[in-house]
Amino acid sequence: MADKRKLQGEIDRCLKKVAEGVEQFEDIWKKLYNAANANQKEKYESDLKKEIKKLQRLRDQIKTWVASSEIKDKRQLVENRKLIETQMERFKIVERETKTKAYSKEGLGLAQKVDPAQKEKEEVGQWLANTIDTLNMQVDQFESEVESLSVQTKKKKGDKEKQDRIEELKRMIERHRYHILMLESILRMLDNDSIQVDAIRKIKDDVEYYLDSSQDPDFEENEFIYDDIDLEDLPQPIVPTSPGHTEDDIFQHSSSTPTSTTSSSPIPPSPATCTTVSISSSATELKFNHGKYQQVLITLSTPAAPQSALSEVSIPPSLGVCPLGPVPFSKEQLYQQAMQESAWTHMPHPSDSERIRQYLMRNPCPTLPFHQQMPPPHSDTVEFYQRLSTETLFFIFYYLEGTKAQYLAAKALKKQSWRFHTKYMMWFQRHEEPKTITDEFEQGTYIYFDYEKWGQRKKEGFTFEYRYLEDRDLQ
Repeated sequence: MADKRKLQGEIDRCLKKVAEGVEQFEDIWKKLYNAANANQKEKYESDLKKEIKKLQRLRDQIKTWVASSEIKDKRQLVENRKLIETQMERFKIVERETKTKAYSKEGLGLAQKVDPAQKEKEEVGQWLANTIDTLNMQVDQFESEVESLSVQTKKKKGDKEKQDRIEELKRMIERHRYHILMLESILRMLDNDSIQVDAIRKIKDDVEYYLDSSQDPDFEENEFIYDDIDLEDLPQPIVPTSPGHTEDDIFQHSSSTPTSTTSSSPIPPSPATCTTVSISSSATELKFNHGKYQQVLITLSTPAAPQSALSEVSIPPSLGVCPLGPVPFSKEQLYQQAMQESAWTHMPHPSDSERIRQYLMRNPCPTLPFHQQMPPPHSDTVEFYQRLSTETLFFIFYYLEGTKAQYLAAKALKKQSWRFHTKYMMWFQRHEEPKTITDEFEQGTYIYFDYEKWGQRKKEGFTFEYRYLEDRDLQ
């Protein structure tokens, strides 16, 4: 609850700054358009730029909160984000107007009639560029959150909620990069006049819906957004970037028909050397160079027009033996790989090799027959120990050293959020949330059990270094 109140307080302060910033922006905006001379306009434009920078920083913080799963009601945050983006668009208009001088060639050109088709093309191109920038910004935020969560999961293992969030962020990063790639390709086609503006307008609503709602829990993506756009004429890479690519994949967009194909027997190269593929447009051969070996792979792409330059493509050493792509795994190899990954996730713990010590009575004493002669049933389980008092658990831990009872007492104490300090040999428990938390220590108020005076004590301003934390996972 304390964390939620603290977070809500930060959100309220941020939204208050947004309201003040927008009000200040409006005031400077009016002064700018009522300015009598160029010097005043230049001053107000500089002030306006400072305010928009402040608002942009607040917008970045708001977008982080919108992407967080800890906040349920995000309507107010989304409204303030859109409010800031409206001011950003207004500032872009100011920049365009001030950068175009009234009597320059550009300024005089604006007075003339603008071609509607060219204007429409520029607007669509600007929309594509802005969308790509926004997607890249979101990718940066996702990657930053993944890095932060990864550090937290290393400290606290087995946090399924954080692991699920990391997987979700990785999936969104992958989808964002796919859309960035497609939109950049469309932008290049637009610059080359190889796509109609109307075709781009048809996908605009779907792309904007993805941009605004892709982080909502009930979002359903349209996977056929780009199906109506012909992207087959885009240049393909010569070297395959993923497994499964074949020779046909590389030359499927070739403009000439190969007249003959020859190949020599493969020579196993050294895996440590660099591999290059040389393609000469004036020759009829594609050569494969790997260290001291040279091999003619394909004899052709009808010779093309003579050129003096050679194109070289570097191939990673892992693909040196098969430069056109690895051979797919067989069923047996896939099964072995799955078994290896399963074994990796269930690696043995060092404590698994420790011999379990049986309890040996140090001072056996005969008891009267009407007393209980056997331990209570299930008394060797952690559930039984969890029903014991905390003081009893401390007594068992300190006075039954090296026994299973000590092990079960330690496990029960850990379940009650007690942590063992290996330097002071004492058990500590947080009295409140630490005031300072870093990768190496945390500092705050703690309750600890003093086994010498046999009682619980409170320690304020104590620094608990993680290197002294006994954090073995007791199974």
